[in-house]
Amino acid sequence: MADDEVFNLPTDALVEILLRLPTSVRRRFRLVCKLWRDVIDERTPERQVRTKIFTFISHGRSSRATVFDDKDRHRRHEWTYNWSTYGGAVHMVGTCNGLICLHNAGEGVRSPIRVANPVTGEAVALPRLSATMWNPLGHLEIYGFGYHPVTGQYKVVHVPNRLARRRDMGHLLTLGESASWREVVSPALADGYNPFCGIVGVDGSVCWFTLRADRVVALDLEDEHVTSFLGPPGVRIVLTTGEASWKVTNVHARLGVAVPLYEATAMKVEVCVLNGGGRDPPRWSRWYCLCGSRIILTPNLTHGEYVVSRSWDWDRLYRCKVDGGGGDGRAAPLELSEGAEVIMRGETKRCLRTFAYVETREPVPRLGQ
Repeated sequence: MADDEVFNLPTDALVEILLRLPTSVRRRFRLVCKLWRDVIDERTPERQVRTKIFTFISHGRSSRATVFDDKDRHRRHEWTYNWSTYGGAVHMVGTCNGLICLHNAGEGVRSPIRVANPVTGEAVALPRLSATMWNPLGHLEIYGFGYHPVTGQYKVVHVPNRLARRRDMGHLLTLGESASWREVVSPALADGYNPFCGIVGVDGSVCWFTLRADRVVALDLEDEHVTSFLGPPGVRIVLTTGEASWKVTNVHARLGVAVPLYEATAMKVEVCVLNGGGRDPPRWSRWYCLCGSRIILTPNLTHGEYVVSRSWDWDRLYRCKVDGGGGDGRAAPLELSEGAEVIMRGETKRCLRTFAYVETREPVPRLGQ
């Protein structure tokens, strides 16, 4: 059979073949040709998959992940993660396409990291960073976990802190390809990171705020280029890291920033989303204005048509349906208490973060494959 005849399959037959493949493989097959890319985008159901609310509570040597059904709010899954390291705690780095990345923050730069599929129980331990990267504030190291839809690759990113031996050098590991960390050098990395502003993997990049909290740093997971650009209106240069109250977040699979605004009678959170990128200059658009005495949870702000918030006494977790959004800059105020539904009570008085989750049975890419 000639090579060009392979591409002359009837479209329906091609769709049937593609539907039998793991979604990660389908993503890579988008690179074959325009026809395959269009068929995969339009005829396979991945883009219509509804994500579920995934909460992760870090507490001492035992942490817990819970997945809530998006229809009835019932708990669909619950997993407990114990770590044997004394004084350590398991933290969630991020989740992509049903895979989760976990980090034990008790040993600084040498802390163990693993990527797992909680449904199948499969996990891959990542190699530890070299001991030569040790620094006095190793416990403040942060990691990001992301996926690029064009390359189909998952990558874990290590961001250096302000006392690293080389502040302009981070590290990156590609699952399924490399068995060791690679160096990423960029002047943009020398501006450090602000631990109070978080880190998020979204839209093919891993993003965080600089130490002074006025600029966003983005590491593109396709070409591994690092850029830096100003944050949205409302952020400013801070003298101490704890002054920064804004956070990077995922808003409908796009990079967003949640900026709390404190007024005399109320508090509101303005949510801005990044437009542009690539050759276009970055622009921020206001999508939501969330009002009420609730704590907005990150790094995943939106969960379909809902946002998740926590009461000020840290006792209850809510989901609230939000309408609107779209970046016209005229987002009407949305009261989070209206129509809010309690999904967790009496369990949230700990470090709690929210993520978007898609259940999968895909294998975790092995190192060096």
